[in-house]
Amino acid sequence: MLGMFNLLPLLKGWEYKTHLAARTVVRGATPIEVLRVEETGWIVQQSLLTDDAYGTVMVDWQGADLQTLSGSLYPEAGRLLGALVQDPAGWVQKYYRPNPYSTAGVYLALQSTGGYQGSAFPYVPSVVVRLYLPNESTQASATIQATLTSIAITNKKSFIQSLRRLLDANASLKIDPALLSVGPGEMRETGQ
Repeated sequence: MLGMFNLLPLLKGWEYKTHLAARTVVRGATPIEVLRVEETGWIVQQSLLTDDAYGTVMVDWQGADLQTLSGSLYPEAGRLLGALVQDPAGWVQKYYRPNPYSTAGVYLALQSTGGYQGSAFPYVPSVVVRLYLPNESTQASATIQATLTSIAITNKKSFIQSLRRLLDANASLKIDPALLSVGPGEMRETGQ
């Protein structure tokens, strides 16, 4: 049985992409925008690597009607929630805090691996990634690295046309312009 993404190798106009954002952030400062992804696709995985238990990644993404959804992750929250084993919604894979009176250590948290479990998050431009170190940290600063792995639609026209031809060899290759735009759009009769 073919799953959600098993037809992708037969389609045109898409590619795997990895977006990396890393910065040293100062405790208590305003979250820093480090990445803005201007494409359409599916988020397969979001991960966080940091040297502080409170090093935080914040991700905003939009759906087809441009409603913004937000999520944030920091390793200490995962530990407190008991999210220490694999779960497609996210977990803390590495939690090394040698001194319980300090938040310094090594932490790897996966915010979501939905794509690897078969259901990635679809998104449209823009995906915004911010990094932050709250006042709960015992360190003056922390290094934080966020990674987004995605399946990006690199050419909407080719993607739609190849999907149509794959599903029906006689399908029209004419595309309503509303399908090529971002956000809500009215479909028109094509006269076919």
